[in-house]
Amino acid sequence: MAKVSIIIPVYNSAAIMGKSINSALNQTHYDIEIIVVDDGSTDKSFEVAKTFESERVKIVKQVNSGAAIARNTGLSFATGDYIQFLDAGDLITIDKIEKQVLQLERNPNMLAVCNYIQIDNYENIPSFSTIDQSSFIHSSDNPVNFLINLLGGNGQSNFIQTNCWLVPRNLILKAGLWREFRCPDDDGEFFSRMILASEGIVHVEGVYNYYYMSTQSNQLSTNMNSKYVMNKLLSIQLKHHYLIAAGGHPNLNKAIAMQYFYFSISHFPQSKKIVAIAYKRYKEFNIKIKLPIIGGRFIMLLSKVFGWKISRFLRYHLREK
Repeated sequence: MAKVSIIIPVYNSAAIMGKSINSALNQTHYDIEIIVVDDGSTDKSFEVAKTFESERVKIVKQVNSGAAIARNTGLSFATGDYIQFLDAGDLITIDKIEKQVLQLERNPNMLAVCNYIQIDNYENIPSFSTIDQSSFIHSSDNPVNFLINLLGGNGQSNFIQTNCWLVPRNLILKAGLWREFRCPDDDGEFFSRMILASEGIVHVEGVYNYYYMSTQSNQLSTNMNSKYVMNKLLSIQLKHHYLIAAGGHPNLNKAIAMQYFYFSISHFPQSKKIVAIAYKRYKEFNIKIKLPIIGGRFIMLLSKVFGWKISRFLRYHLREK
């Protein structure tokens, strides 16, 4: 039986991390090891983690360095044939790993993916995903096209959450560890490399990743620290380079232009100087990208009349008040 290493980075998650560890322990695929990496928490996360320590659960503590480095720390202890990353607070269905391992054993050197369901509490968790019919999570024997589609080259830009994937260890050895930076898109950069290093993606239906998004949490994805925002901009540039190195694609420029445009919208006006860099790069592609929905009817009407920057500026300052 193939062994799976489940790596759970933890930072100040004492109240919810036990749910993720139990989700891992309850997997129907029995041959697993769980590596919990406490990233210098200042709450009781390490103490809570220690209550789960056993032959199957290893607890590691490091100086606060960020989730990417915590995952690399976990990888340094991992002995599994496959790697499951699981963020603290998130859950996976009990047969997620079993069914994905089965497909990967039949399809060597591929990546397994499943759908995700976003939740904001642990009560009445839905048993199916409304995005099952989405076009961006699917099986593919063309990794470049899969990534281009995900980035918006064939339509809308989309996002696949970290825990959806099951990764063969040999792909990580081939494509490299997590880039050691604090970045809201560290998983996007990492999995872009994994996708392009693979021989394809196999979508396993009927199993899910429950992605917990607390309305009160201070997640890195919403952090406007200038260093983090610059690293997110760097992530777009890196994906561009990876795709060029992989042979390119007819819709590559459209996909990357969309990434720069969407980045500009989402970080204006908080990060004006960084947005100026991103928007300049977007304009250099000379490709017109349709404005996404950035608010209600009033905001969208303002955008049509005065441009998206005025709309974002007003929306931001109205929220601040």
